[in-house]
Amino acid sequence: ESMRENLKHMETKLTDAESQSAALKAEMERHIDGLKTELEASQAKSIDLESSLVAEREASAAKYSELEAEKTSIEAELQDRIESHNAEVESIRENLTHMQTKLTDAESQSAALKAEME
Repeated sequence: ESMRENLKHMETKLTDAESQSAALKAEMERHIDGLKTELEASQAKSIDLESSLVAEREASAAKYSELEAEKTSIEAELQDRIESHNAEVESIRENLTHMQTKLTDAESQSAALKAEME
């Protein structure tokens, strides 16, 4: 009798342990499924971020090229303006030298005429 009670007690314990094991197994499977879902979402987000980063890099590279071209254009325009200004300054210098020569000649002629008249 005592052995039967012991056996029933052990069977009950075994049934309880099996139930607990099944419950734990189901809980672990749900937890694993949740982790898989989180991992998939994280991987998708990572792919999206990487795509965004690549697009941003390409846009930045295009903008950099555009700005470099604009800089080159502005530098060329400034160089043209400087050369044009320098040419104007040189022309003014030449005119000034020519005018000074004419003035000196006129002063010399005036002095010669004045001396002749005296």
